[in-house]
Amino acid sequence: MPRPLARRDALRKVKYGRSDMVVSELCAGSMTWGSFNGSEEEAHAQLDCFVEHGVNFFDTAEMYPVAFNYGKTTETWIGNWLARRIGDGTVKREDLYFATKCNPLGTGGTVGKPGKWKKHAFDADRLRASCEASLSRLQCDYIDLYMLHFPSRMGGEAFGWANWKDGRYDAARTSTGAEADFEAQVRAVQGLFDAKLIRHWGLSNETAYGLTMFCLACDRLGVPRPVSVQNDFNFNNRTYETSTAEACHHLGVVGMPYGALGGGALTGKYQNAKYAGDRPLELARHNFKPKFQTRYRSPRGAAATREYIKLAEAWGLAPAELALAWCREAASYLAVPRRSGAVTPSRRLVS
Repeated sequence: MPRPLARRDALRKVKYGRSDMVVSELCAGSMTWGSFNGSEEEAHAQLDCFVEHGVNFFDTAEMYPVAFNYGKTTETWIGNWLARRIGDGTVKREDLYFATKCNPLGTGGTVGKPGKWKKHAFDADRLRASCEASLSRLQCDYIDLYMLHFPSRMGGEAFGWANWKDGRYDAARTSTGAEADFEAQVRAVQGLFDAKLIRHWGLSNETAYGLTMFCLACDRLGVPRPVSVQNDFNFNNRTYETSTAEACHHLGVVGMPYGALGGGALTGKYQNAKYAGDRPLELARHNFKPKFQTRYRSPRGAAATREYIKLAEAWGLAPAELALAWCREAASYLAVPRRSGAVTPSRRLVS
């Protein structure tokens, strides 16, 4: 029989890799604020809930929300909440950490004129304009962690190239066929440091090859290395562990998991409505938009999830608690420290 588990009432704060950030073990995501989560009031209520439970780390992106309404709401809603809560004395900006992202497609961005930007590029002008636009929407003077949302080149382990033809695949080349210029991208990031727009930078949906090339370019140019890589990681998707985790370990880069609940699949709500919380199940993202995030809903993934639900119930846990606790325990992640016998502090946070 499984041994009893005790829940902690508070989240610990941890040093975020080589940065000077001391963040909560749980980072609050915002990807669906304005799409599946349709109201600003709901987003603000979730932000209040996170702060109430000790979360001080928040993740967003210029292209959020996703699936529809790209780039129209999420950063703006967060900025409105932040201004309001600073105004009423609930929070202080210096006590919170905000991560956002620029994407090479320009999806959701509101900068520049049509056709101004090269396809799939992180040039200096785009990064500067995108960063300044995010700062305006977030109503901040600086961004704590600014990430390249996905590579400007094609790659095998990451995503972001769904609109590219298969015949053009080349892991080291961009959509134009040019060699990926890591030094040019690093110089563009340096421009954000020089302008004091960002405190740290990172990567997302990146491979071991890309991470290594970026770090080598940083070392040659005297630019700080990326502090983290934010990749998809959960019970049903462990591709990060195949090579990127090893690269992170040796390069001193934090692994920052997203998708820890598999887009909600690992909450168990699609197998048993009792895990759906107070939201109507027909509004859950994989029911509301069946073609979205199909990677989380394969037959094998669904079968594995049913077994995880059984395991969670045997331990007296909600499936979401098990999924988050496992992700937190993974030794390859510095951002989710390895501790024994601990689970998330509140069912409300993961419902």
